[in-house]
Amino acid sequence: MHAKTLVTTLDLSTVEELPSAQQKIYVLSVAHMSINDVAVNRIETLHDINNFQTSKRLSFPITINNTNDVNEGNCSPPIILNRLIDALRSGHHKLILRKWKQGARWWNLNMNHADTSSSSTTNDNSNINNNTLSMAKAEVAGYRLAKMAMSHHSQQHNNKKRKTCAHVPDVLYFSHDENDTEGAPWALFSYFGDCAEGLDEDGKEERNIDINIENNSTLKWDLKNAISVAKTSQSSSLQHNHLVECKHYPSTMTKIRHEFGFDEPHPRHGRVPIDECSDYAHMILRDVVLPVQFSFFEWSSSSSSSSSLQPSVNDMEWKHSLCALAVDSQTSKSFQYQDMIAVYRHAQQRLSASKKNATVDDERMDALLQMMYECVSALEHEWDGHDGRHPPPLPAVICHMDLQPQNLTFWHDRNGNINVHVSKHCSVASVVDFEEAAYADPRFEVLLICRKVLANLEQAEGLWKSYSSSVKLQTTWDVGPIEPWLRLETVHSLFTLLLQANNLLGGGRNPWETKPDLWGKIDRERRRLVRMGWSFCG
Repeated sequence: MHAKTLVTTLDLSTVEELPSAQQKIYVLSVAHMSINDVAVNRIETLHDINNFQTSKRLSFPITINNTNDVNEGNCSPPIILNRLIDALRSGHHKLILRKWKQGARWWNLNMNHADTSSSSTTNDNSNINNNTLSMAKAEVAGYRLAKMAMSHHSQQHNNKKRKTCAHVPDVLYFSHDENDTEGAPWALFSYFGDCAEGLDEDGKEERNIDINIENNSTLKWDLKNAISVAKTSQSSSLQHNHLVECKHYPSTMTKIRHEFGFDEPHPRHGRVPIDECSDYAHMILRDVVLPVQFSFFEWSSSSSSSSSLQPSVNDMEWKHSLCALAVDSQTSKSFQYQDMIAVYRHAQQRLSASKKNATVDDERMDALLQMMYECVSALEHEWDGHDGRHPPPLPAVICHMDLQPQNLTFWHDRNGNINVHVSKHCSVASVVDFEEAAYADPRFEVLLICRKVLANLEQAEGLWKSYSSSVKLQTTWDVGPIEPWLRLETVHSLFTLLLQANNLLGGGRNPWETKPDLWGKIDRERRRLVRMGWSFCG
């Protein structure tokens, strides 16, 4: 086996930047693609993409691990090129380029856990860059694992119960798959816009588009065969030409509504209206959460056998993805309930250190720090199971952690309807933005839907019951009650607000919030814990 590095160059006709609060995202329209040999001393320069917008050209290296017997012109190109060609065809010559910047923190388990191993007073550029790279690797891993899980579910069940299966964009190239790569992280994804995956705005079948590919390398492939492979793959995705894009949920999001845990309307971007959020949450459970989690459950059950259901233990992409999302990159240990307790202990240390250095004494902070100490101790007691409330174990899965409308696209069966673009009776077409993804206890995903999507406890209990019943039916496993998770989430919110109030949480403060607003939220979260049985918070 011989390895060789080639350079792929994309000549771009247009570059469109999409709005994004945290990262840089571009839609690339590709006019021409070429493959060339590359000198070793030029490889590092290919990762620098700062000028692609003006030059209208993007080049990146790809490594071919097995170059034996490929110079006769009768072999198919490697998988990476086939995937790229297929993405260009199915995406109408369009790709998505994502450049990472420093990310925000909310329920980002990877960034929270990273804090526990670093000094609370360190805030230099190297730590920012390391956090950005860690977040980029985690997000790419999230896409890859979710893609594997959703594809597995579709293949195993052959969509017998559903007409569609939610699409996860394919990671075509990531700049830091090689550990020694320098520079800011970026990646290429398959296009997931209006016309992707065999659909256009009118629901018509995708046009037959040829790819202009020029192979100038010393390795010769049958590129015509590559295109025919892409056409075959494409034809399998064109079974749903009765479907059209649905814009109901993205277009009806509200900025102010009653939020779970608050007695008054609360400003938060991207909320589903109260009268629709329960239906929305159950749709997400059906189309995204359960298909992904059931794949992981099957893989977990087959881990002791050689079953083909489980990804190969030799699959390096699978292994690296788990490591990027895990608590421990060496063992691929997943995030669990008790790992969050360690995060909160570290937050206590940061808050205590900040209090010692404060020039003004604040009795409220002293009382809150004592209350938070008791809260964490209560969580530890709950996890130890002395009162029978220990959450039963479940296999770890890939959790998206932010399944709101701005991170999804939707489609709808036209059925002769005229106003099909704005119907709430739709399905999830694609899932994007795995910025907060983690390899974790599956209940974290449902918990975050309860908090971020639903509006009250009744809706949360209804979703939890549906989730529990589905898991029980599929696996016979017990999910356990929702209450321990709600208390964990409330403690998490309290620590986040306290860190914001002390300017200790970089990037997490909302522009419309003032310090009095934060103190009001802290008091409301405290009252939630009292209602959930923790009288010491009163």
